[in-house]
Amino acid sequence: MAISEQLCWEVLKSCKGQSVSAKWLKGDHATDPPLENSLPLVVLERDLVLRHTKQQIEDSLYFLEKRGYLYRHGFQGLTRVAFQLSDSALSALDSASFSAEEQKAFREALLDVRHAGLWGLRFNLGEAWRRFKKLRTP
Repeated sequence: MAISEQLCWEVLKSCKGQSVSAKWLKGDHATDPPLENSLPLVVLERDLVLRHTKQQIEDSLYFLEKRGYLYRHGFQGLTRVAFQLSDSALSALDSASFSAEEQKAFREALLDVRHAGLWGLRFNLGEAWRRFKKLRTP
């Protein structure tokens, strides 16, 4: 799984401060309050597809959901889907960093095992350059 830290931050930042109406998610009969700090899946994908591949988007959303940063409302297929930030996502946004475990997963994304390179594994130069710049900025 090629998880992009930058993509994960884009997802979390785009959800913060947004809300999804319960009527949009469940239909006109819904009386629940709107979901705070959330966005519909179609909106997330529409904004991210300009800069990332489908597989990167799906991998990052899967990662964020399974690590407890996003809650999924609705089911894929016949119903509408929205993602809502969890408390851990809000605290990660406040501290501007992921946990040590997540940082390890992002470091592993420097080597892309799904695509062959000159010596077997492809080195992700874009991710390496982004991390180098991140280390240099205070």
